[in-house]
Amino acid sequence: MSTSSSSQRLKAIATVFIIALLGLNGYLMYSKINQDKLIKKQNAELIESQKLQSDLEKEYYQALSDLEELRGDNMEANAMIETLKADLKNQKDQISVLLVSEKNYQKAREEINRMKATAAKYLDEIKTLKKENEALTQTNLVLQEEKKVLTSEIQKEREVNDELLTARAALTSENEALAEEREKLAKKVSVASVIRTSKLEVEPFKLRNSGKEVERKRAKAIDGIKICFSTIQNDVVAPGRETFYLRVINPLGETMAIESLGSGLMELSETGDQMRYSTVKLVDYQNEETSECVSWQPDIEFQPGTYSVELYNKGYLVGSSGFVLK
Repeated sequence: MSTSSSSQRLKAIATVFIIALLGLNGYLMYSKINQDKLIKKQNAELIESQKLQSDLEKEYYQALSDLEELRGDNMEANAMIETLKADLKNQKDQISVLLVSEKNYQKAREEINRMKATAAKYLDEIKTLKKENEALTQTNLVLQEEKKVLTSEIQKEREVNDELLTARAALTSENEALAEEREKLAKKVSVASVIRTSKLEVEPFKLRNSGKEVERKRAKAIDGIKICFSTIQNDVVAPGRETFYLRVINPLGETMAIESLGSGLMELSETGDQMRYSTVKLVDYQNEETSECVSWQPDIEFQPGTYSVELYNKGYLVGSSGFVLK
């Protein structure tokens, strides 16, 4: 009885041991399978990383090589090449971080493709620049040849001109005298054709919502000024459109000018100097007295003080007035 009990106990122990061995064996097999998968995954990632790194190096050095092939005597193109090489180096370093530190292979491949596209764009830009420079060089060569021809022709002309200098010297004084006479006559004609004015009146106004202009004297209440003048009959002037320039001068002595409202520059006939004007009035002049008005709203705040208003025709002052704002 004791022998049979011992035998059964041994069988039970052996069974448990065998089951434990089978379980251990299954666990080891499961671990091995997972480890094999992990190794395969790591190998695949390593292969992918090495391939991407290889592609990166290939594209980078190919781009550098292509850029260097375009290097020449043009300083502008060479400077551009150095800048582009630095840009490519920066992109390469960023991609290397994605591969080594972040292991973001998808993003790394996208960046490699972007770097490749960028390099192609750089190459096209430099090629275009070189073509433009070559075209300019060719143009300069043509111009140099033309300059030689022109220099030769000029030299021949100078030889001919030298023969005419004596005759021209005799005519110079006469021509200068005629020019002075013509200039004096032109000024007389210009002055005679000026349309004078009278009764130059200025009225500061406030614009109501109805559109009606109401006279005001306080600076803060002013929206604009209304300038009226009367032309004087001048039979020398042919009927037609005449231009009158209005110049509004603020208390600081500055010409009030707003380009979008018709302000600009006019030339003074007596001196030839340029003067800024505030606005312009076109008049259909028919050799008779006529009254004209122009409302000017500069859309800026008026300052208290004394204002001057000047009226010009053909570069001559033909009227002036002023007003005071409180």
